[in-house]
Amino acid sequence: MENKIVINRPSPRSHDRYVEEYLKQNPSAKNPNDELDVSAVTTKGGIPGYALLPQDINRSRDRDPHRGIDFISSEELRKSMKG
Repeated sequence: MENKIVINRPSPRSHDRYVEEYLKQNPSAKNPNDELDVSAVTTKGGIPGYALLPQDINRSRDRDPHRGIDFISSEELRKSMKG
């Protein structure tokens, strides 16, 4: 997992399944005291995925670039869900 510059995107219908898989792959994201949300994002390069963002940024639904922590692509998460 790596940090990437990301932009918020609308959550897909299966958002909860993706978040569940993200937390399996990144258990450190479960820390309730860090004030970070698992967020649906797109990288500057156009790759959809999930990353940790501060709650206020995730919930603002802005279209500004932010540093997403521990990015995992949706494709990677989808492959793990199938396996």
